[in-house]
Amino acid sequence: MNKHLLLLAAIVSWLAACPAGAQETAKKPPSSKTGVRFAIGDIHGDYASFIKLLGRLGLVDSKLRWSGGRKELIQTGDIFDRGPGSRAAVELLMKLEGEAKKAGGEATTLIGNHEVMNLVGDLRYVDPREYTSFAADETAALRAKKKAAILGLGKSSAGLLRSNYYAGLASKINATTFDVSFPPGFFAHREAFSLRGKIGAWLATRNTVYLKDRNLFVHGGISPRVSEILPGKINSTVRADLKAFLTATDKLETLGVFDLSLGVHELFLLLAREKAAGAAPHPKVAASFAVLERIKNTSLLFAPDGPFWYRGLALGDEKAFAPEVKKILGFQDVDRIVIGHTQPASLRIQGRFSNSVIMIDTGMNQQVYMGRASALIFQPDGKLQVFE
Repeated sequence: MNKHLLLLAAIVSWLAACPAGAQETAKKPPSSKTGVRFAIGDIHGDYASFIKLLGRLGLVDSKLRWSGGRKELIQTGDIFDRGPGSRAAVELLMKLEGEAKKAGGEATTLIGNHEVMNLVGDLRYVDPREYTSFAADETAALRAKKKAAILGLGKSSAGLLRSNYYAGLASKINATTFDVSFPPGFFAHREAFSLRGKIGAWLATRNTVYLKDRNLFVHGGISPRVSEILPGKINSTVRADLKAFLTATDKLETLGVFDLSLGVHELFLLLAREKAAGAAPHPKVAASFAVLERIKNTSLLFAPDGPFWYRGLALGDEKAFAPEVKKILGFQDVDRIVIGHTQPASLRIQGRFSNSVIMIDTGMNQQVYMGRASALIFQPDGKLQVFE
């Protein structure tokens, strides 16, 4: 694609039925009012780029109301982290879901690994400005309650734990370090991502994979192992594990044994320390510990070859891995798998394995990746387009 085309406000390039390197281009998005589907990859907190793309695609109006009529939007996860606009982006997607349905269209959001991470308390990639966006929702009473609970875990867990886990943690999290470890807005953020929170409750009911017209949409990919699990089972299993995980940690919090504000890595360290202590878990925590151990060790939520983390379809050698891809497509009974999660080197939507795999994470977050906002368009006649 030449330099002049990079300056166009919109680029539409045909992928289907084109030999390698051959593409047709146009300056406008498709004008068809029905039967058109748009797939958008990772947002990572770049709200400005996201809403600009939606507007250029004709899916929202100037007031960010659904204007796509009977068209369909599919977002393949990783709304969150790395940028400051994650909350605005997810709240918009939540709103568009209902508006699109009323108009006869669809707005479907899948969860990616960063949705899972925010739900379970892996906050390594949260932009500090995200907490600020929740600061107005955090009452002084909530903050005081959390401070007392977290700093008091050593005492409240006495008799229920077999190890001295909290003796070591106190050197890292104490009255002096508390406000640095948990900046303003932190606890409102965590509440929002709980099963009690609006965002958490919504995310926990989203699908992991989405099948439409022999196209399978998923955030990370479908590995050979996972390919033998049907889409409906993948979705129900992930939803059940998310609910079980969050219910178990809520139980531990009620008992004064753990607070998920400390993060999933501290939780897993606690489980390891308790296991190393040798004695059987206290009956009050045994069931929760067993659930969390099972999810940590076997769930698709954390599995490297699970649908949130797998990169084989994006990085596997196209010649050597082609037979496996054929088997994966066969097990799932689909013609194509559309993935986010892994960016092509070009930061442009890219087909692999003769377009049976299409990568749509093009580094939308300008500050971090310096990529572009783009969409894969499915026309009613089966043709595919790339819109930038």
